Amino acid sequence: MDFLSIDVGTILFTLINTGLIFLAFKLILFKRIDAILEQRQQEVDGTYQKADDALQSANSDKEKYAQAIAGAKDEADSIIKRAEKIAQRQGDSILDKARHEAQAVREKATLETEREKNLARTELQGEISELAMELAEKIMEKEINKADHERLIDDFIQNIGEQS
Repeated sequence: MDFLSIDVGTILFTLINTGLIFLAFKLILFKRIDAILEQRQQEVDGTYQKADDALQSANSDKEKYAQAIAGAKDEADSIIKRAEKIAQRQGDSILDKARHEAQAVREKATLETEREKNLARTELQGEISELAMELAEKIMEKEINKADHERLIDDFIQNIGEQS
């Protein structure tokens, strides 16, 4: 039963060998592995930091753009209000100008109508004078009785009606 026996020397030798192998691994391999893990941890931390910075920058830009958009909306409203005021003033100016022009046309038409009336009166008075002269000549040429007198007056009235 030697093969099942426990030998303390073998156990100690095995433990010492395991400890030495562990120390060798720790000194040689674990330092490199720790360095690689530390480097990767730094890369991951750096990536997270860059992502956080990018997020903060994006949020900052978002706020700037929101303010710029709000400012642009205010400016657009201001421009629209100014344009509406200018358009209103121009519209009022055009209406005033049109009213003045219409008033001038009315006054011109009134003056033209008055001139035409006066011209027609003058012409009518001239014709009436001519007819009165003709009537007076006819009366002078012959002596008129009452029937001839009425007939001459009727002719005179008809001539005036035809000429007007």
